[in-house]
Amino acid sequence: MLDPGFEELQGKLRLIMEESTALASGIRAWMLLSKEGLPISSAVPHGLEEAEIAAMAASILGVADLAAERLDQGTLEEILMTNEKGLVIMKSAGEKAILVLAASKGVKTGLLVYAATTATEKIAPLL
Repeated sequence: MLDPGFEELQGKLRLIMEESTALASGIRAWMLLSKEGLPISSAVPHGLEEAEIAAMAASILGVADLAAERLDQGTLEEILMTNEKGLVIMKSAGEKAILVLAASKGVKTGLLVYAATTATEKIAPLL
């Protein structure tokens, strides 16, 4: 049986993500993961491997953070990837977690960044 505190946390995280993803229509998937690359909570389309995506996102952020540090750019805040089918944003959610949002091509970049920022500001104190 799961810890009731864990179930309560999962409910809070899902509510935050529902509110935040409503800010930018076109968000197709979201995932919250630990900095070590372990999934915490998510809403991804059927067929996607959460553990694999979480590990890759943590690796990407780790390398990008190191690059920012070596380039004397300070602490990494977010990564925005544009691709053929849309946008992906990866953003730190405090010291312990990473938020990944995937959106379709028509999403305005500013709205996606706003949705990610709104979510991470609410998530960080919970973890």
